[in-house]
Amino acid sequence: MGKLVVVGTKRLTLPLTAVGFEPTPAADAAELEAALDRLSVDKSVALVVCGESQAAGCADAVKRFRRHAPGVVLVVPDAPEPTHFGRNQLQKAIEQAAGVDLLGRTESA
Repeated sequence: MGKLVVVGTKRLTLPLTAVGFEPTPAADAAELEAALDRLSVDKSVALVVCGESQAAGCADAVKRFRRHAPGVVLVVPDAPEPTHFGRNQLQKAIEQAAGVDLLGRTESA
């Protein structure tokens, strides 16, 4: 079974560490980018979870990981007000693959 890794602040890593994820601290987007680049070449990594507040600051690193790594990166909400960064990236990928909008458009509040 591949490794499950969570990258981010203690607020994100602590709960996922409790259920078996390997924590990798990252205080900001630059540290998240370095961690994603490092993890993208580790063939034992199956899943990387990171917070959207940091991932939005290094969108290119998330794209690089998705393009080159054997594992999967999942961007999750990690702040009281979600920015929908992860959802928007997923929607774009589905639209490119399927050629249609399967998730539907939502109005911004």
